[in-house]
Amino acid sequence: MSKDTSLLGLNRPEYPPSRELFISGLAWSLVSRDGDGAKKLEAIGKDGFAYRELASLSSAAGAKNGGTTTRRAVYRTRPNKGTPQYSAAMKALAKHRNFREEASAETALNILLEEIEAPYSAKSKRAAATPLTLETTLLQDLRGITGKDNPANLPLILEKMYQLGGGTGSVAGHWVAAVKGAGPAGLPTWLTEVLAETIPAEFRPATADLRSENVKPAGLQGVRRPRWLVEAQGTPYQWFVEAWDNLCQNGWIDAMPRRRWTDWAACVARTALATGYMFEMHLYRRLCAALVSRGDAEVVVAEIFDDAHRLFSWDDLLQRSAADVGPTMNQLAGAGTACMQLLADLGTATDKDETLPSFPLPSTFDDRADGLVAWLAAARNATARNDTVKAKVAQALAAPRTGGANNTWEMIRYSLLNRGSDGTSDLYGLLRSAGRYAWVEPGQEWLVTVSSLRAGAPRDISRLTDLQSALKALGIDASQRTLVARLEGYGLARSSHDADDALEIMPGF
Repeated sequence: MSKDTSLLGLNRPEYPPSRELFISGLAWSLVSRDGDGAKKLEAIGKDGFAYRELASLSSAAGAKNGGTTTRRAVYRTRPNKGTPQYSAAMKALAKHRNFREEASAETALNILLEEIEAPYSAKSKRAAATPLTLETTLLQDLRGITGKDNPANLPLILEKMYQLGGGTGSVAGHWVAAVKGAGPAGLPTWLTEVLAETIPAEFRPATADLRSENVKPAGLQGVRRPRWLVEAQGTPYQWFVEAWDNLCQNGWIDAMPRRRWTDWAACVARTALATGYMFEMHLYRRLCAALVSRGDAEVVVAEIFDDAHRLFSWDDLLQRSAADVGPTMNQLAGAGTACMQLLADLGTATDKDETLPSFPLPSTFDDRADGLVAWLAAARNATARNDTVKAKVAQALAAPRTGGANNTWEMIRYSLLNRGSDGTSDLYGLLRSAGRYAWVEPGQEWLVTVSSLRAGAPRDISRLTDLQSALKALGIDASQRTLVARLEGYGLARSSHDADDALEIMPGF
């Protein structure tokens, strides 16, 4: 087994083509990989599942909706007329909505099947369904939509980030518990029952897994929880834990339409992934530079955490050239990845040459509150007499964005970027771009989501200082006048006798 030379134990990322995959991936992480049910799923979808194949690939020989194979044998889960699940869904719809004619029920069902299809970009090859229920969440997976045999394990990355923030339980488990415990306010009972019939019979055991009482995601054994990070204040991982727990446990699912709640969940997940990797890359860059500096280790670490609150600037009065965050993302991905590789090389150098001093593994300091400070001091001692380290550090800090760094850059950029297509706007994006510039300009729903989840529950108020704390945790240094103007423009600000940081913010629901 290879050494864990990483600072946080995170897998390398890869941006998914559909935001629905954040939630679907979590659901599939809870499905058993053993037994007859798993074998049946593997038999019909060895290359994955997708809700619908788009026009660019629909001419593949022998392609039929409802489960036949295309060039990759991707199983298409949207039911077509003539399939058992289509007939069952139409029967359920006719029963609950009292259609007098079969044609009317068929028309209504087709409209419903169109409506649950999630938006997709112009370059997408396959479409996903909106994960409104446990059943519709399973209508696609990472392999099916990405077309890759081994896509990045996004659910495991989310689970690891949740643990890095000190989370209790699991991301997937909390989401499933919220959906299972939801009342009919956000999604009518009749619609839930109709959607439950849209899945093929082979998916029933997977749904049963999600509904079981002891459902747990696989692969979480040995996940890192460095004490020095878990106990830190104002990290994106801590924000993720607080936002996700609030969304799943404090009544939001019953206070808002299910589609909106699902969009908020995807917004929290994509924001956590992007800012989590930004923080990780920032950490690598600064610690690598600190190896060859003379500053006090405790002061250096404190400055690294403080500077992580200002990775992006947000001020609507700045010119685009001054507000451009593109260079920051390039530097984080390029230099951060190179510094990560350098620390990994130093961590394994002793294995290759026994004459070299042993470089400390960060994981050996995970149980200490001052673990990062102690690791930095030990790492400096190990490299103090190595004349080549200073040159290697300089080279890593100046590294361009190449190779694996591109995946990290894409995850950060495209998770945060407005991804609207065909004239539509992505209301849950954080960044906008034009030409060579990208700048912080959140979609309205992004700010509504982040500010609302600072309130304890629906209809509770939060304050401007709460929102500012959340933005700092995400690495965003926001101008107060910009925040107040946006909140007032969206109708979220409420006058307060105290004003300034005590400005009251109404939640979206």
